[in-house]
Amino acid sequence: MPKLIVMTDMATTRQVALREPETTVGRASTNDIVIDHEQVSRFHAVLITEGTRVTIKDLNSRNGVQVNGVKVASQALSHGDTLSIGSSQMRFLGGDQEITAVEAPRLMTPPGLLVDLDRRAEAPDTVPLAR
Repeated sequence: MPKLIVMTDMATTRQVALREPETTVGRASTNDIVIDHEQVSRFHAVLITEGTRVTIKDLNSRNGVQVNGVKVASQALSHGDTLSIGSSQMRFLGGDQEITAVEAPRLMTPPGLLVDLDRRAEAPDTVPLAR
C-alpha cells in the first residue's frame, strides 16, 4: 500500500497509509493530513490513489505544491519522491516499503543540505568570524 512519510518539523514524523481514493492535505481540521502552518492553504492539495498509482493535485493553493523541488499543478508520484507543502516535507513510498522513525529524518533531508563542520574547519581558505 502506498504511504507518505510526513515531517511537519524536525521532531514530528509520521507515516500515513494512502488507503482512500482521495487523501486531502491542508490547514483545515477536516483534512486527512492537517498541516497547521501559515504557508498552507485550508484545502491545499489532494492525493488521488488508484491502485498503486498516486497523483498529487494542487487545489489552487496560494503557495503551491512542489515535487522534488519543482512546482506542479498535478503530478503522478514515483517511489522516493519528495513533496513540499508549506514548510512540511513528505516522502512518497510506493508499494509495501516501510521505514523506521530513525530513518525518516535522514530520508527527508535533501542531498547537499548537511554541512560537514569538521571538513569546513580544515579548509585552508576559511577565516574565523569570531574568537
